[in-house]
Amino acid sequence: MKAWHLAALPLRRLAMMAALLATLGGCFAMDTEEELRAYLNKWVFLAQQRHFVSKSTCTIAVYDLASEVLRSAGPRQVTTYREAVLYLKRNRAVWFDMPGTTPHQVSRGIMSLDLPTGLGLVSAGVGPALDCIEDPGISNGFHAVMTSDKAITVYDPATNALLMLYPPEMLLLFMRGNV
Repeated sequence: MKAWHLAALPLRRLAMMAALLATLGGCFAMDTEEELRAYLNKWVFLAQQRHFVSKSTCTIAVYDLASEVLRSAGPRQVTTYREAVLYLKRNRAVWFDMPGTTPHQVSRGIMSLDLPTGLGLVSAGVGPALDCIEDPGISNGFHAVMTSDKAITVYDPATNALLMLYPPEMLLLFMRGNV
């Protein structure tokens, strides 16, 4: 009887540790504010941060922009969906330079040419929208920008990040999911 308890003890500890790690896994944030700012500063000119939420499955952030211009070392500028798909399939970030095209139309255009690539773009927005946006005001703002023909869309498949620049209000909306 005593030997059974000694043999079972390590398995019980292992099971408890596994359960604890699984529980704590949901507590860690996908991004920190500092890491995200460093990532975004490579591509855009940021001013102050307005909103930031990061969970284990998603990140949502809103920043004021110091300039609506993308940095020259930023994502690859594309003017057609076909060109975008070529770069996205190579895991390269793209800036959709398509004036008058909403971020929603961009996602539909990519999906019509290459469903898996388009679904990646959609998941970068939908997952965070469902899991990370808790404030109705933020949700309404993201929806307004997603459907605005004045928004500029940037997608980075390597990090599953969707950026939407909104020049009329000098804003950057950032979404990243783990899907």
